[in-house]
Amino acid sequence: MANGIDWFRWHHGSVNDPKFGLVAKKAGARVGDVIAVWALVLEQASANLDRGQFSDVDCEATDFLLGADDGTTARILEAMTGRGLIAEGHVTRWEDRQPKRERVDNTAAERKRAQRERDSAKDGETTTVTPSHTTSHHVTPREEKSREELNPPIPPAGGQPVEQKRKAAISLRSFLDDCKRTGATPIPEDDPVFAYADKVQLPREFLRLQWVEFKDRYQLPDAKRYKSWPTVFLKSVKGNWFKLWFAGADGSYALTTVGLQAQRSHAEAA
Repeated sequence: MANGIDWFRWHHGSVNDPKFGLVAKKAGARVGDVIAVWALVLEQASANLDRGQFSDVDCEATDFLLGADDGTTARILEAMTGRGLIAEGHVTRWEDRQPKRERVDNTAAERKRAQRERDSAKDGETTTVTPSHTTSHHVTPREEKSREELNPPIPPAGGQPVEQKRKAAISLRSFLDDCKRTGATPIPEDDPVFAYADKVQLPREFLRLQWVEFKDRYQLPDAKRYKSWPTVFLKSVKGNWFKLWFAGADGSYALTTVGLQAQRSHAEAA
């Protein structure tokens, strides 16, 4: 889930969109496989904290899940790039496809005014909007806003404005150093990530591998900063950000090629 958003728009007619047929023809794949890969890309782009940016797709695991020939997913992604659907790990026109808010109805005020006039006409009254009505809806909020801007709230003695008290984003290295200094465990036993892993029956060894890989990636130079690293780690597990595992047809988990590489890499480092 990204920033509290656990859904994305799926537009009507997507299944019959001719461009997916063209991608299928170019990739030598079935249209159903193309649509499935497109849905996978959109889910990853939606779950990413940087919405619109999707992780590396595990082509081998996706081919297995689709029951497709080896290399099918890779060819589909290449054809999608050629059609301009994706570029450099980003869904093109993501912001247009997934607006942050619904379109504003600019006619709402006009329709409301007309309704008031009709109601007044029924009662035998004039249809003119009274000055007091206009003032109560337009002038007063502006005056109040101006007063707030000119006279901001004064914090209690010795205190600081709320904005200055908010927790700042820090690097993972700083977070781990703070834990070491205070004797705290970065991911304690009562952290929600363990309850989630038990709920979905994710093996603990896969969870440990995710944590080791998580630390390895987020301690690289120029890595992102966050306010709550345990929360970010939980999101990474829920979204399988690094694609270390996949669920088979029987529901059991197995490591992907990326997962096996990570396992061997960290085993050698140890």
